[in-house]
Amino acid sequence: MTTRRKLPQTSPSTEETQVWIDHEHAVISGAAHAHDTVELLEREPGESEARFEARAVHEVADEPKIVVSGPAFARTGFERAYVAITHRPDRLAEAG
Repeated sequence: MTTRRKLPQTSPSTEETQVWIDHEHAVISGAAHAHDTVELLEREPGESEARFEARAVHEVADEPKIVVSGPAFARTGFERAYVAITHRPDRLAEAG
């Protein structure tokens, strides 16, 4: 399930998209399409981990800068899937 909502503009938009991911959820936030948004992706019952990671990657594939956080095992899996799908490791940034 995907939920998306627009947040009130409280600060200038940043060009980075943040992904917090574990094995059951992905929370994606950032300035997608010039509007601050938060999107919740939930892993579907019976959905493989690889399929869930691929769905999350496709949500952010066109973003110029992505900061990934969450438990190390989930973060690493997402980052590997991101690079395998997009071939753009240069878009992954370290969390500050």
